[in-house]
Amino acid sequence: MQFRTLLFYLASAGAAAALPQSLLPAEPQLADIQRSIQSGDLRRARAGLEQALSTEPADPRIYNLLGVVEAQSNHFKAAEANFQKAIQLASGFTGAYLNLGRLYQEHPNEPRAQQMALETYQKLLGVEPANVEALYQTARLLHVRRQYSASLAQLARLPPDLQERSAALALQCANHAALGKVAETEAAGARLLRSRDLAEADVAPIVPVLGAHNARELAIRLLEELARRGFASSQALRQLGALHENQGHFQQARAVLEKILELEPPSAGLLYRLAQVAYRAGDLDGALGYLGHARDLEPRNAAVHFFFGMLCVERKLPPEARKSLEEAVRLDPANPDYHYALGAVLIHAKDPDAAISHFQKYREARPGDPRGRFALGVAYFDALQSDTARNEFSSVAERPETRMGAQLYLGRLALRENRLAEALVHFQKAIQANPSVPEAYADLALVYIRRNEYALAGQKLAEALKLAPDHYQSNLNLLMLYRRTKDARAQAQATRVEQLQKAGEEKERLLLRSLELRPR
Repeated sequence: MQFRTLLFYLASAGAAAALPQSLLPAEPQLADIQRSIQSGDLRRARAGLEQALSTEPADPRIYNLLGVVEAQSNHFKAAEANFQKAIQLASGFTGAYLNLGRLYQEHPNEPRAQQMALETYQKLLGVEPANVEALYQTARLLHVRRQYSASLAQLARLPPDLQERSAALALQCANHAALGKVAETEAAGARLLRSRDLAEADVAPIVPVLGAHNARELAIRLLEELARRGFASSQALRQLGALHENQGHFQQARAVLEKILELEPPSAGLLYRLAQVAYRAGDLDGALGYLGHARDLEPRNAAVHFFFGMLCVERKLPPEARKSLEEAVRLDPANPDYHYALGAVLIHAKDPDAAISHFQKYREARPGDPRGRFALGVAYFDALQSDTARNEFSSVAERPETRMGAQLYLGRLALRENRLAEALVHFQKAIQANPSVPEAYADLALVYIRRNEYALAGQKLAEALKLAPDHYQSNLNLLMLYRRTKDARAQAQATRVEQLQKAGEEKERLLLRSLELRPR
């Protein structure tokens, strides 16, 4: 969770506790130094502090203010040393403790920073047990360390009115959620939703906690309330959009992301995200529109061209798909996924010779992925390089990812060479590997037609069409069966095949459908 204070506190105030009058420099001098710090004139402030130290070397307030100057100059070690010196000189110096604790929290990458911050606030509580800032920051740090009950105990020590502040309520809510206390989480969340000082700085850090502990709907309500009040930044809206998407609320996610376009200029990243959400909502044309805009903004973004090409595959726009995927490959030739997708589209376009090189690059990049060898086998099959294709298919015929496809194409190779008994065995194995794919049934029916076993052929085609009534090859093979058997239904089936052909269904290919058409 990001750094957040419960109360307003000026780090440069530097008020000391119970200092003898002999240690106090002239108040106007101290006030002038503070004004220099607040105005950002650190050089003048440093000069004034060095002059003050020359006359009052034991005044802890000077070290505290010098620590502030060093902290604002991003000199961590020097700032730490000055705050520690101030505390050493005045063990009850509240401001120095708070500044030191804040320094550690704002530099989380420093060694043991989190632990040192916690120890600093705990030391202050030993001196001033009711200090609200120390109580709250201790609670925050304990929460980060997953000591949720201990964090709640510190929050309970705050005055009742401060326990109802947005920052404290948010922390209570997160602690209860992490402890699995559903009722308490909802109660704290309801009070937070009603809080007059509800702020994004309090809500945004607890969203991941709520999301990780089955309280996503509460996180959504909190972010929506921020948006309703006009307090949600682009980052908060992105959080809200992601939550809606994770919950399957794609239309709501899209509407939230659209609001970001009202807050900031459109970027390729945001438009790409909108395209992902529109795709998941089923609006392919909308997704293409976002990607077209993103492509205009970043014409050299290979991921945008790739996603655009994948959507063109789904929209059955082969020329556009090929053009976009070729551009993606040109811009990022080392990406094996781009080569695989382009190869599949080239196979679909009946250009297997061009596809071979792309599948070879995929196989070289991912030698352990059997899909590369299978895809390469398909390209060799379509290029009429039967022996090479058989070698590729045989090498992955028993891999679970490719067993069905490899057995199917081994059967087709046998069928091409009129080895019907061998083809039948391969098609049966393909069906065993995946009974839900119509291709194997349609091809097996073709074997039976060639063997004049028409009843078995009809049975397999019925199974294929039950799985996919519009499957072109199954309907075409059924027409062949009707004509072979002089079935009266042949004319109606011929009309059916013609309709499917006009609709483009004959262009569906097994390899093309195997592509992972998922936005990334």
